[in-house]
Amino acid sequence: MGRRGLAVLAALLAMSGLAAAGFYYVSQPHTLRLAVGPLGSEDARMAAAFVQGLNRDKAAIRLRLILTEGSEDSAKKIDAGQADLAMLRADIAMPSTADTVLITRRTFPFFITTKESAIARIADLRGRKVGVIRNPPGNLTLLKRVLTQYEVRPEDVEIVALAPDEVIPAAKEGRIEVFFSINAVGSHTNNEGLRRLRTAWGEDPVLIPIREADALAAHYRAIESGEIVRGALGGDPPRPAEGLQTISITSRLVAAQSLDDNLVGDLTKDVLGLRLTLAGEVPAVQALETPSTDKDAPLPVHSGAAAYIDGEQETFFDRYGDWFYIGAMALSAVGTGGAALLSRDSANRRRRAMSGLDELLELLTVIRSCEDEAELARLGREADQILTRVLADYAKGDLDTAALAAYRLAIDQVGRAVAERQRALAEV
Repeated sequence: MGRRGLAVLAALLAMSGLAAAGFYYVSQPHTLRLAVGPLGSEDARMAAAFVQGLNRDKAAIRLRLILTEGSEDSAKKIDAGQADLAMLRADIAMPSTADTVLITRRTFPFFITTKESAIARIADLRGRKVGVIRNPPGNLTLLKRVLTQYEVRPEDVEIVALAPDEVIPAAKEGRIEVFFSINAVGSHTNNEGLRRLRTAWGEDPVLIPIREADALAAHYRAIESGEIVRGALGGDPPRPAEGLQTISITSRLVAAQSLDDNLVGDLTKDVLGLRLTLAGEVPAVQALETPSTDKDAPLPVHSGAAAYIDGEQETFFDRYGDWFYIGAMALSAVGTGGAALLSRDSANRRRRAMSGLDELLELLTVIRSCEDEAELARLGREADQILTRVLADYAKGDLDTAALAAYRLAIDQVGRAVAERQRALAEV
């Protein structure tokens, strides 16, 4: 194989290497930065479960946690480009450069009080002591928004900010008459809290609905209307005794708008798949839900997540089919060009190898007219050199048996001509 053939082979090997390197790169897992906090929160625990689940499933996408102080800090991280994803409560903060991937948790806030309080509706809260969990601070903001809807000014009530472990003592000691609950319906925390409040107050709590949920949703895009269905809070008789109208607050997994749609679509698929694999370890993961992809949804959905949810995500061939087609055409072109170069190189080598036949024919003419024995001997040695070169070309494959037969005939003619000319010169 000549230098051109080696060059073509090297080009083909290089293209194959590039294709293999490209496939290797595409098949490597992508690691995305997920901002979540604070440490110990429901969001942080679920995010840690996502990390473990994706690693265990050897998913194409992995997560690296960036701990924050809460939803506002997480939103800032993603807007500053310091995170690719964030888990946060939508009514507290939503980044301007990210859209929803999944709803990780849905809560239905409502008021809890006693029959003795004679509080039947939210307007009756004026002059009352209302307890609320102080962290995250968004709880206080949400309570004030609900009160404002009913024209109850925050200063008309005594808002008592509490730590989770202070709620029951405050209820027992009469420091609160009403509690504004924002835990997920059906969660262990919520059901246990209701049980302990019932024990603290000595009677079954009264649940106060937020009936103007649609109006609140119209004012605040992160608030939705919802309903706590009969019996969702447990108990016998069931709590609530009938559907309780209220607002709905969502915690969300959001992704930077700059992230590739296919990457976000794969993330959506992989995280939803964890509902089965993590259900036994983290029951809350079963509450994962897909957001509405309607164009008029109050909180936009990432286009990659929407494509997966709507069944419009591109397949592997859709994504890379054009590159495979271009690569096949390129390889075909290189192969065709290489074959042409090899064919031309082979023809050139055969032409060079056959040039010795012309030299022998020329020697034959000179030998027949040679008048000097010394010159005749030199011409014979030159013919031997041509024969040596011919045999070497045959060994390399530059000559076939037919060409070698032609050389054999020419060499025989040269040999006979030398012998005849030597006899003729000896007779003179």
